[in-house]
Amino acid sequence: MRRIFFIILIACATPLLSQESSIIFNRYNFSVFNPAYTGIEGPAVNLNSRMQWVGVEDAPITNFLVLHLPQKKNATLGFTVQNDRVYVENKTFATIDYSYKLQVSDNSSIYLGLKAGALLNNINANKISRSYTYANTSLAALENYFSPILGAGFTYVSDKFFIGGAIPGLINKLGFNEEWAITNRDFTQLHLSGGYNLNLSDKIDIKPTISYRSFRVGPDLLNGIVEVDYNKRLSIGGIFTNNNTLGGFFKIKTNKGLHLGYGYEFPSGSDNISIDSSTHEFMIRIDLKEKVISNSDSINKQTIEDEN
Repeated sequence: MRRIFFIILIACATPLLSQESSIIFNRYNFSVFNPAYTGIEGPAVNLNSRMQWVGVEDAPITNFLVLHLPQKKNATLGFTVQNDRVYVENKTFATIDYSYKLQVSDNSSIYLGLKAGALLNNINANKISRSYTYANTSLAALENYFSPILGAGFTYVSDKFFIGGAIPGLINKLGFNEEWAITNRDFTQLHLSGGYNLNLSDKIDIKPTISYRSFRVGPDLLNGIVEVDYNKRLSIGGIFTNNNTLGGFFKIKTNKGLHLGYGYEFPSGSDNISIDSSTHEFMIRIDLKEKVISNSDSINKQTIEDEN
């Protein structure tokens, strides 16, 4: 298995490319990719853990912590810390997210967002199994590096639907070659997302969501989710992607604003070269109290409890 990973790393490109992970509970964590979503669901603390290809040694593991502070004068500040680990690569992102609300009507708003921070990528090439004792020149590209991150995005939110777009990393990696000329090692991504709130009754809502990410190298990622919400307390749903993956999830919410979620993905189709292993994802979210929130401020139109 280690040799398979080695072949993948060398075949993907030189230098090694960094790509953000998929998220099952992305509707609650869109600010990881688009800073304009910061605070739209209200102030909260989110903790996600995603374990991909369970049973495969050194398979991808993603953990991230997201904090959205209460809105003040139409501005919301957030913080994101994300760690991605796969085989020899260990990446840590830390960003500050900012969004500003422009009221369009009583039931709609436009949010403009900025993301700034840094990426630290630690690559341990010593973990790669070698068939020969002499040095492999192909490993020269596998080096640790530090990178600034700058991103921007927008979101339009109404009481029925939302749509957003962002470039998560305008400067994912700046380096210098031997002539001290700036070079780019990681590639900018385009993130598009949207969703709709369909009210079947006073207690049942259906919430389809779709997201699209475009990569300069590698296949684009299309992610679709259909969530059924009962009484703002229990949610179940299904997920599909264009990379031969299906899945399901459920989420419960207590009357104190604690969300607990679990998601499961599994490969589908007849792709014989895909890794036939499942993926597990866990989410913990704690809603922070805020005095006032309008319908257009929340994608899910959830009621935030008054501080009193």
